[in-house]
Amino acid sequence: MYCNACGKATAEDGRFCAYCGNVVGISPTPKKLMRSRADRKIAGLCAGLAEYFDLDISLVRILCFFIALATGVCPGVVTYLLAWIIIPAEPELRPVLAAQQPVTS
Repeated sequence: MYCNACGKATAEDGRFCAYCGNVVGISPTPKKLMRSRADRKIAGLCAGLAEYFDLDISLVRILCFFIALATGVCPGVVTYLLAWIIIPAEPELRPVLAAQQPVTS
């Protein structure tokens, strides 16, 4: 593999060029905390947190429930509502439709 910046040969499994320090290849996209659209029960907050932290969704839901009970129901509900407002929803994926052509007989 070659560095795109300096053109020198780099290791195949290397992420950075040993000569210039630039990222080699495609850099991974950073994780973003978003509310899930697919696994939502109410607002998708627990599913979004589970995906962000690579945890089981059921574990996150149980932890949120017990944390809400331990701190009092009102602070837990207020925190959930604030997170619902602040954390953006996952973008909606819509299929791209091919241009419809008129049917000729």
